Amino acid sequence: MAKTDSLMTPQRPMISSIIGLRCPVCREGKVFSNFFLKMHSNCPVCGLKFEREPGYFLGAMYFSYGMGIPPLTLMTIFQRWILPERSMISCILVSTLIFLPMVVPIVRYSRVMWLHLDRFFDPQEPS
Repeated sequence: MAKTDSLMTPQRPMISSIIGLRCPVCREGKVFSNFFLKMHSNCPVCGLKFEREPGYFLGAMYFSYGMGIPPLTLMTIFQRWILPERSMISCILVSTLIFLPMVVPIVRYSRVMWLHLDRFFDPQEPS
């Protein structure tokens, strides 16, 4: 049964709970129910509702952007530097293909970072 005590003290550090994809309140419950993008609607440990409102995870796109653009840019620049005869379009295409397997982990981590940031600045449940 889920524990609903909002004053529970987390046992694990915040960075560890983000890396482990854990709840921002209890830092123990898993946010995702499978390896891909299926999230629990509530924390299995403390019962926290993850999505506060429709469109809640739109803010996670900022984290996704910040984690996605640098590797894509660096891969493209690196290819252009190593193989100057290759066109920019082909460098971008190759970088995108290399980047595709990183999309799911980036989305997962961006959502968890958004949850933690939002709960840090606004820990109260909306009425």
